[in-house]
Amino acid sequence: MNVKMLTQHKSTIAKKLIHIPMPLLLLFFMCFVFYLLTPRYFTVSNIVNILVQTASGVGIIAIASFMAICIGKVDLSLGAIMSCTGMLAAKILTSDTPFLRQIAEKNPILHILFAITAAMLLGLALGALNGFILSKTNIPPFIITFGTLNIGETISRLLAGGTTIRLNNETFAEIGGGSFLHVLVGRRTIGLIPYAVVIMIVLYVIFTIIMRKTRYGTHMYATGGNSEAAALSGINVDRIIFTVFLFNGLIAAFGGVILTSRLTAASAQNGLGLEFSGIAAAVVGGASMKGGRSTPLRTLIGALIITAMRNGFNLIGLSNSVQIISIGVVLIIIVGIDAFKSRRK
Repeated sequence: MNVKMLTQHKSTIAKKLIHIPMPLLLLFFMCFVFYLLTPRYFTVSNIVNILVQTASGVGIIAIASFMAICIGKVDLSLGAIMSCTGMLAAKILTSDTPFLRQIAEKNPILHILFAITAAMLLGLALGALNGFILSKTNIPPFIITFGTLNIGETISRLLAGGTTIRLNNETFAEIGGGSFLHVLVGRRTIGLIPYAVVIMIVLYVIFTIIMRKTRYGTHMYATGGNSEAAALSGINVDRIIFTVFLFNGLIAAFGGVILTSRLTAASAQNGLGLEFSGIAAAVVGGASMKGGRSTPLRTLIGALIITAMRNGFNLIGLSNSVQIISIGVVLIIIVGIDAFKSRRK
């Protein structure tokens, strides 16, 4: 009887393990391998560093990439929107015009909120441009968002004026570099709950609720699964496309502000290229480029995989070129395994 119960218990565990998402298993395995290669990988400071790097980089952008892929589109403008919105916020915070100087002197918090609001509005405007054209024409999203990428990058370079804008605003720097809880580890004080990570988690919770619990989320999955069938069933596909890219502009602006805050500097290069990391994170998390699949939570796991992988490669001293090749190989393997499992199902 005991043997029979033990066999049943083992069978139940095996079935549960089979249903664990492949990206999550890979994340655990990868962290274990890096820990064996370098004990520094699992230190408190490095774990917090991985989380902050995720929150101020691919983590937030991956939400927007997932949203676009979910409806069967792609958004290549996200990195450029991060760049120009972060640059705009930095430009406002360092501008010496009488109006802005007066706001900064009377109410420094209002000055920061003004800069962040301007960045959000710029992100919304670029997202709305993408959404409007894509919802009203049959032009491929690759072409439209690539055009917006160039617009965003140009805005960033014009605002920068060929220089890097340095920020000395300690309050603004807290957004991307501050923390709720600090502990002393050795001789270093480490923040255990970074504000940037909290913001990222809140965004993932919001979009998880949207995708799981709302009609809008259902309509997104339906649009990505089969847009023609979705339209015939009464779903306003054009509105879904427009609002998704509107959201994407806002999400990228959030990412731009957090990245600029963490670096305490704005450069035209900040954020550029992260759109591809966001796409990779979404796909590694299980999103299909045909649309209608995956969840924000799985996308977050994909983002953690990419950041944790790069962090581990840096710790063991791999050159940048070897890192890029290694990450590419790992991504191909993950996507290949996931595609194979999907075909078997």
